[in-house]
Amino acid sequence: MLLLAIVIPVLGYLLLVEKLRFRRKNSLALKYPYGDRQSFRHMTLDDAFDIQSGLAELEFPTIFSTSIFFALFKTYGTPSISKLLVTTGELRNPTSASKRAADTGVLLTEIVLNKPKSIRNLDAIARMNWLHDRYRKAGKIEDEDMLYTLSLFVLEPVRGVQRFEWRRLSDLEICALAVYWKSLGEAMDIPYEVLPSAKSGWEDGLHWLEELEIWSKAYDFENTVPDENNRVLAFATLDIGLTNVPSIFRGVAMQLMAALLGKRLRRAMM
Repeated sequence: MLLLAIVIPVLGYLLLVEKLRFRRKNSLALKYPYGDRQSFRHMTLDDAFDIQSGLAELEFPTIFSTSIFFALFKTYGTPSISKLLVTTGELRNPTSASKRAADTGVLLTEIVLNKPKSIRNLDAIARMNWLHDRYRKAGKIEDEDMLYTLSLFVLEPVRGVQRFEWRRLSDLEICALAVYWKSLGEAMDIPYEVLPSAKSGWEDGLHWLEELEIWSKAYDFENTVPDENNRVLAFATLDIGLTNVPSIFRGVAMQLMAALLGKRLRRAMM
């Protein structure tokens, strides 16, 4: 009797956890008409935004925000990107560096968490485009650098969830992220000509992301290389990230951060 009194509540608890933990994921099949890969091609931007919002704000808020920060940080391992950022001087000064980090965070939050085509979303995209426009026109920011940055913003949250979270993203959820970020890339006039299906078109958002990931990995392999500007940006950014860490623990914290970077990125920055 004692054994049953213990086993039954435990089993009941496990069943309840199973039901509640996956209820948001399971509800997607009931709420949206995307039950198989064939239907993904019909996914709307509004549906993609709603699915992404649930992931970023309810399911995996910590890993999403951390992954977006890491995506931005990862671009600093590319000399063509880090050179421009160091040249502007904003990231070498602690005060201006923290301001730029805050400004970037605000813009990305306004873009990602506000409904597509809303005033706040459009204003943030317009501001982002304005900040990049003069450098793109002057040839200081290449289209491939923009595409690589975009690829990281969509790929790193997926990788973060798949690696660290309590469940993996479904193809439907990944497709939603792809549809959203593909649309954002178009709003920022980022060309996709380097992707194989740019002329014929993609079957769905997942197809676009699959090609983008292959291209992004190749770009990363070729362009994430050691450079002094990379190191300057890396340490300036890490200083911001470790602001609230007591000085006595800074060294250990820096080593932990470095361990998370991956061999190629660590070599390019350190």
